[in-house]
Amino acid sequence: MGTDYGMRIAALAAYASPQVVTNDEIAERLRQAMVQLDDRLKRERGVGLSEDEQRRFMTNARWIQKNIGFTERRFCQPGQGTIDLAIEASRLLINQTGIPPSSIGAILFGTVTSSYLYSPPDAALLQAALGIPAWNGPFPRETFGADVSLACSTWGTALRIAYNFMHEVEHVLVIGADAMSAAISWHDRAFACVLGNAGTATLCSRVPLEEDWFGPERFFSWLDGSRAEVISTPVGGSKRPLTSYQELDTYQHRLRMDGARVRQDMVPFISGPGIDAVLAKTRLNLADIDHLVLHEANGVLNRDIVRNWEQRGFRGTALNAGGRFGNTTSASIPLALALNPDALGIGKTIALVAFGGGYSMNTAIATIKHPFPVWANV
Repeated sequence: MGTDYGMRIAALAAYASPQVVTNDEIAERLRQAMVQLDDRLKRERGVGLSEDEQRRFMTNARWIQKNIGFTERRFCQPGQGTIDLAIEASRLLINQTGIPPSSIGAILFGTVTSSYLYSPPDAALLQAALGIPAWNGPFPRETFGADVSLACSTWGTALRIAYNFMHEVEHVLVIGADAMSAAISWHDRAFACVLGNAGTATLCSRVPLEEDWFGPERFFSWLDGSRAEVISTPVGGSKRPLTSYQELDTYQHRLRMDGARVRQDMVPFISGPGIDAVLAKTRLNLADIDHLVLHEANGVLNRDIVRNWEQRGFRGTALNAGGRFGNTTSASIPLALALNPDALGIGKTIALVAFGGGYSMNTAIATIKHPFPVWANV
């Protein structure tokens, strides 16, 4: 991954829809879904849901906050999707920095909730919306674009790809945006209580190697597809297309998760061999890290990881979005950065740790060497 240049984060902006959804509202939506399914089953087979089946829907605000750690989240307004979240964040970034759209040489659009199922790609939609030129006089202007997706590790993956582009372009726009409400199965309490929507835009810029925030050795990636079924979408892809109203009615095309298994697997992994591999590659110790930003998958899960790190020598601060936005997937790490501007001082070393479905993990460790302006319209 070596280049003749390094990379810094020149600026970052975040946007979240104003529509707040409380834990009470989530609990009521699940109750309504349970009643609807129970009524349908009684009509179809004469017997409704069993007591055990009903318990899989039942929750309340106190349970969600205690066991998941979120107090609320944001959902998109009607007609609003992932691209709209990204446009809002990107325009905020451009307006605040004054950077000409024509200076952006690449767009890496990180998302797992594409605005359209197969096409057009969100990177192309964003290029047009921001007025990034497609032509240079009579000739097409070279602009790289790609939609990047690796579950909750998406933004970290896009950041690592951006680092590789520094030898080609001066500025890369890295998007982390997801409308996760579109992925909720209202028959699955595990995800229904967790997911939220947000969009972020990060301007990554070329710097001389001596001013590099990262370095090739400060990125680490991991994949283990042997446990892919733990977080999955049963139908709707090319392997098993959506073929019936029953699949649609029972949310087979939406995300499903074994939450207990994720916590059982990921807490010891991130606390132990995962961070051990990162530290071995970076030649750092936990005591060298000033701030930790974990993908905000679940507030309780993350607290367990931070506690384990502290037992091993971490003395820094864990930055997050305060449990007010839910799991925003590709947006969660940059959103946390945007909401904690006072922590982003020059000289601070920050560990950015993303993990999620696949299983997958992407981490980056940055030492801030330039002013790090951030803005949040939330």
